[in-house]
Amino acid sequence: MNLAKQLYEKKKMRLIIFGLIISFLGAIAVNIFMNFNVSATNIILENFPSTLLAAYVLSLLTLSLCEGAGGIMTMIFTTARGIPLAEYGRILGVKSSRTILLSSILGGPIATACFVMAVSLCGSTYANCVVGMTPILTAIFGILFLKERANKRIWCGIIICSAGIVIAAMGPPEGVTNFYLGIAIACIAPFAYTAENIISTHAMDVSDPTIACPLYRMLGSAVMEFVIAIVVCAATGHTEWIGYVFSTVFSSPLCIMFILLAGLFMAVQYNGTYASFIYVGAMKSSAILWTCTFWSIPIGYTMGAMGILEYSITGFGVIGAIAVVIGVMLVVAKPKELFNLRAID
Repeated sequence: MNLAKQLYEKKKMRLIIFGLIISFLGAIAVNIFMNFNVSATNIILENFPSTLLAAYVLSLLTLSLCEGAGGIMTMIFTTARGIPLAEYGRILGVKSSRTILLSSILGGPIATACFVMAVSLCGSTYANCVVGMTPILTAIFGILFLKERANKRIWCGIIICSAGIVIAAMGPPEGVTNFYLGIAIACIAPFAYTAENIISTHAMDVSDPTIACPLYRMLGSAVMEFVIAIVVCAATGHTEWIGYVFSTVFSSPLCIMFILLAGLFMAVQYNGTYASFIYVGAMKSSAILWTCTFWSIPIGYTMGAMGILEYSITGFGVIGAIAVVIGVMLVVAKPKELFNLRAID
């Protein structure tokens, strides 16, 4: 019995470590995806209108291309692993799984599109600081509307995270001209992400995340983003923007490469995060994922040194990013339970 228990504990620990590792990979991948997406967007922006409406349409179109590419890559990968394409049809037949499409509207055309715009306007670290409020807002809404109990650790985390955002936003980095506009746009994303998480939770319980994610959250979002971009352009008399964006993308090998790389890292982040929910649970996985706020700093400097995009940050930005990560960890993770399986949550 003791030997069996030891073997079980070893296997459980391997699963936990695997879940934490893929959560960490998701935290790295989300920053790389955003930076490649912004790099592709910057190529198109050279001869594109500089209005806020144009920036939103452009973010929708590039995001649609990235998510579409990532969804196709994921489907190819899962098919190669032995999951038949017929499984995607089966998931479509599960009515409750279709609610992921509703959550995808919040997560794609609203949250992620605003996130991408914010990264291009104020920089990845600052946008991540604001979007890092997602688990904080979830906790606050739970306290206010679901009557959940909040202990001192959670309140301390909320205060530290909020202070981190204020500190980070105390001064724009050198060369950034639309810093506070980017911060304001970034503020939309955590509210939409929070609503997405709440709506999609039930659907993920009755659907295989590795199938539902590429089908609904990636390909579904890609279609909706493209349709919304067309509707916005038609309503405002700017249908020529659609043709210009696609002609620019497909005439630039570098832009295509950035979009494909963005799709690849988006697939890693989305699917890795959803898979980690199975192994360690959403709370602990989210705690690791939102350390992306800190990882945006070394990743930003690395990609800047490689000439992929420009990156700069102030001392206040570094302090604020660290504070946000500490605050989020305090809210969503109990250190003594970090190495427990999901079933114990």
